[in-house]
Amino acid sequence: MRAQRQSIARNVAERLFAAEAALDIAAARIAELNAALPLARLDARLSAAIGQDAFASSASAMVLVAETRERIVATHVNLKQASDDMGLTEVSYGDLLKVSGAISEPAGKHLRAV
Repeated sequence: MRAQRQSIARNVAERLFAAEAALDIAAARIAELNAALPLARLDARLSAAIGQDAFASSASAMVLVAETRERIVATHVNLKQASDDMGLTEVSYGDLLKVSGAISEPAGKHLRAV
């Protein structure tokens, strides 16, 4: 039963990570669009009134993605709690978090043979 639950949890985690990644990509692409719109207007030497509705709706889309991302992060926290409640502990963190410059001493200096 435990192996089955771990398999199910892994399956859910993969979908959660995919959803988180998709939202980050969507946020980045909308941000690129939001940056391009006013620059395009300036390059074309158009009135600020031209394309204002498009600019406003794109900015609104960014807010919605940010709110959706916040809810997915809350979902992540809730799923972690559910996992803990079921007695499932983490089995691996993998390469999900890569923090450059986080280690101030050379790798392995704090390790010793046992």
